[in-house]
Amino acid sequence: MLFSIIMIILALGLYSIAIWSEKFLNDLLPWMIGVFSIGFICDLLGTSMMFFHSNEHHLGFHTICGYTALLIMGLHLVWAITAIKKQGKTARLFSRFSIYAWCIWLIAFVTGIPN
Repeated sequence: MLFSIIMIILALGLYSIAIWSEKFLNDLLPWMIGVFSIGFICDLLGTSMMFFHSNEHHLGFHTICGYTALLIMGLHLVWAITAIKKQGKTARLFSRFSIYAWCIWLIAFVTGIPN
């Protein structure tokens, strides 16, 4: 269980670096997508390990938030790759949506702390 917690905390740090760097620089750079990708892998590993180590699988608020946030971050990663290739409106919309996606993920993270 410790490894999965470490993976989720790493995901938080990596997501935060990628999202906030893009926001502050107002530009999506390839290294940000790399950091974002590693964060997504950490999130996926941590979430999967928590699922497999859990004795009970109920659909509570944290579970729904967590899976929704993981899905959103996966879609967000695909969008980031598309945005860096196309630029223009796709990149502007990505930039506008990024903070909201990060906030949704943060809610899932925080609701899992008491567990």
